[in-house]
Amino acid sequence: MELALDIRTLFAALMGVFTCLATALCFISFTQKNYPGFKQWTLGAVIMAVAYLLFMLRGPMPKVVSVMVGNPLLAVSAALFLAGTRRFLDLKPWPKFQVAVPLACLGGLAWFYWVNDLFAIRVVVISVAGGLLLSPVAWLLAAHAPRGHRTLYVGTGVVFALFCASMLMRAADTIMGGRQVELFGQDPLQALMFLFMLMSQASWIIGLMLINSQRMSDELRLSRAELAANVDNMERILDFLPDPTWVVDNLGRVTYWNQAMERLTGVKASQILGKGEYEYALSLYGERRPCLIDLMLNSDPAWERRYANLERRGDMLATYEAFLPALGEDGRFVAGSATCLLDEKGRMTGAVETLRDITKDKRSVQEREKLIRELTAALEKVQTLKGLIPICSHCKSIRRDEGYWEQLETFIADHAEVEFSHGICPDCIEKYYRNPTTPAEGKTG
Repeated sequence: MELALDIRTLFAALMGVFTCLATALCFISFTQKNYPGFKQWTLGAVIMAVAYLLFMLRGPMPKVVSVMVGNPLLAVSAALFLAGTRRFLDLKPWPKFQVAVPLACLGGLAWFYWVNDLFAIRVVVISVAGGLLLSPVAWLLAAHAPRGHRTLYVGTGVVFALFCASMLMRAADTIMGGRQVELFGQDPLQALMFLFMLMSQASWIIGLMLINSQRMSDELRLSRAELAANVDNMERILDFLPDPTWVVDNLGRVTYWNQAMERLTGVKASQILGKGEYEYALSLYGERRPCLIDLMLNSDPAWERRYANLERRGDMLATYEAFLPALGEDGRFVAGSATCLLDEKGRMTGAVETLRDITKDKRSVQEREKLIRELTAALEKVQTLKGLIPICSHCKSIRRDEGYWEQLETFIADHAEVEFSHGICPDCIEKYYRNPTTPAEGKTG
């Protein structure tokens, strides 16, 4: 009687262990990363815990419940472990086989319970069904073990194989012994067999959880490597961009400063990386103040109004022209744009700003505008002479529109801002100033 109590206690302990393991599987299944097939393993563990509960309650509950419900549930649980393993390993399912074996098990149990009540044959039926369903799991785990993790896969497969062997040994011992031992009967060998089977079942569930965790770890390591490669490629691309570009995190600390930014500001990346509190604005404006990149992180209408032509284009702030007085002797004009950086969940992780030096274009425009202003002013001073001008044929005086006459040089000076200097040409000297008593050259008296 004491032995029967021990076996029942063993089932109670097993049910408790499986309940904990099934709970852990459910937690992983619904809260953490898992792969195809893991939910079948979880359901298989839950069903197995229920089956052991029914076995433990034999006595308070009718025997038929444990025989016709508990035993078929064990076969269904084994089928789920097989289905989950094939899915986990990306293999084609065996739906007909996975359904046919539990149904055949149910039929055999029904026959050898209601038609011919033979405990030993029922043990054989459930043992053969379990072996048919779980031995492929052992082989699949060993045959498809990935490189680098063979020990874990093969070890879990060995546990499955040992469990199948123990079931078949129990069936063989029952038949060969010719005994009609009940489930909680006084049989030390049966108690040891149950203890080994229960330990192996708990071990394979732990192994399956480790296999899932290992795959997740491999995937995470691969994702990190790919992410690092992508970040490295992105940094190289940004570093060779012709436009000055820098990146800050959501706290305003500089996380990237490309070569063009170094050439524009004269500040090396090693001197600015990791610094916040508008440190980068010192090299641009000569003071700590928000830039476009900061206005993307935290909107500030007062600072936004300082940009004469700031506009928002969706998730981007852009300005056609901004003056950076701290760059060079006379400052520089730039066009800038900034946008937020988001993670895969849409959360803001920082911002990036790009500048384009437009100083040459701006200086050219300023020089052109200055030249236009100078020419316009000169044209305003110039008074042109055009049309018919009435002039005296003798004294050469000009008649103005008002009707009075004035000297030719006075008229031209008023209209063309010309000043005259007076002199006498040789002909006039000869004509008007020559002494009439002086004899002509070459004549004699």
